[in-house]
Amino acid sequence: MSKIKAKRVGFRLDMTPMVDVAFLLLTFFMLTTKFRPPEAVTIDLPSSHSNMKLPESDVLTVTVANDNSIYMGVSSQRTRERLFDTVVRPKLENAGVSKAAVADSLKRFRLDESFKIEKEELARYIMMSRFADQRLRPVIRADNKADYESVNYVIKVFKKMNLLNFNLVTVLEKEVR
Repeated sequence: MSKIKAKRVGFRLDMTPMVDVAFLLLTFFMLTTKFRPPEAVTIDLPSSHSNMKLPESDVLTVTVANDNSIYMGVSSQRTRERLFDTVVRPKLENAGVSKAAVADSLKRFRLDESFKIEKEELARYIMMSRFADQRLRPVIRADNKADYESVNYVIKVFKKMNLLNFNLVTVLEKEVR
């Protein structure tokens, strides 16, 4: 004799708890996300016809502001930490800054896109950045009103450090008009 099959009973899955969890996670990530901090200095870039794109990773950026002050930044946090440990930390410790203040400076240094440096220290910072990461590609961002001598100084430092290929950041002429 053949067995009589039991009728299949459909099941119902309540999605409400899963949707609640999804919205809670979404809200949590929206509220805890830190947005990119504002740039240290605003730059009015000169116009150009070139449409070559800037590399997105492993970038060493030297910025010349309109008052000819120099800012430097590296794209990776790991490289920034190494740069802090080799150049900035010894300066702070020699100045007698407490360990808590050094740790706080490191946190801030990790998040900063760029930091101000003295003209005479540019070569040392570039050299230490290159020791930290050999793949860094040099980029110059100069304000439209920056003096030629300041930009030329940065180019000469790049040449001295044997960085003969670098990008000069400009804005497309189409975007200016």
